[in-house]
Amino acid sequence: MKKRLLSSLLFFSVFAFGQNDSLPKKQNTAKYYITPTLFIGSGLFINTTKNNWSKQNLQQTIQNKYATNTKVDDYLPYLPIVQMYGGKLMGIKSKNNYFNQTKNLFFSQLFTSLITHVIKRTANLNRPNGGKYAFPSGHTSSAFSSASTLFYEYKDSNLAYASSGFLFAGTTGALRITNNEHWVSDVLVGAGIALLVTHLVYHFEPLKKWIPFKNRKERREHRQYVPVY
Repeated sequence: MKKRLLSSLLFFSVFAFGQNDSLPKKQNTAKYYITPTLFIGSGLFINTTKNNWSKQNLQQTIQNKYATNTKVDDYLPYLPIVQMYGGKLMGIKSKNNYFNQTKNLFFSQLFTSLITHVIKRTANLNRPNGGKYAFPSGHTSSAFSSASTLFYEYKDSNLAYASSGFLFAGTTGALRITNNEHWVSDVLVGAGIALLVTHLVYHFEPLKKWIPFKNRKERREHRQYVPVY
C-alpha cells in the first residue's frame, strides 16, 4: 500500500512536468517543474531504499553531528508571508495587488496542506522520534508554499528579494531534521509538493477575475457620477 502511494506521488510530479506543453502558453515554465520533480523523486528514493542512502542511515549521521532542540522552525514558515506584504511597503513592484496576493497565498497553502495531510494519513509512517504522520513534512510544505508565493510575486522586479524566502524555508526543513522531527525524505517531498502546487496556482490563477473590492469601488463611482436630469 505504501509503495503504491509513493509511486503514485512520483507519477503525479512527472506527469505534471510532462504536461507542460498542454498548459496555457504564458511563458516557458518547464524549468519550474524540474526542482519539485527532483525533490519528490529523491525523497521517494530515500524513503524506500535500504542502502547507505536510506532515511535511517541519513538520520543517524545527521543526529550524530548536527542534533538541535529548538522551536524556531515553528515560526520561520511565516516570515516569507511578512516579506510578501512588506515588499510593497518598501516600494518593490509586485506581480499582484494585496488582494490577489492574499488569494494566491490562500490557494497555495490550502492545496498544499490538503495534499500533504492526505498523504500523511494514508502513508501513516512514523517519525524518527517515534511520533506519527511523518511523511511528508507539514512545516516544510507550508514554509516552501509561503516562500514560493513570495518568489512569484517579486521575481520579475527583484530576484534577490523574491528568492530570500527560500532561506527561511530551507532552514525550516533543515531544523525539522536536526530536531529529529522528520526524516530527510519527509522534508524533500514536502518541499517538492509546495513548489509544484504554488507554481500551478500562479500558472492557472484560480478566481483571477474575482475582485470583489474593485467591483464595490466601481459601483460606488457609478452611483456618484450618474447624471441627474
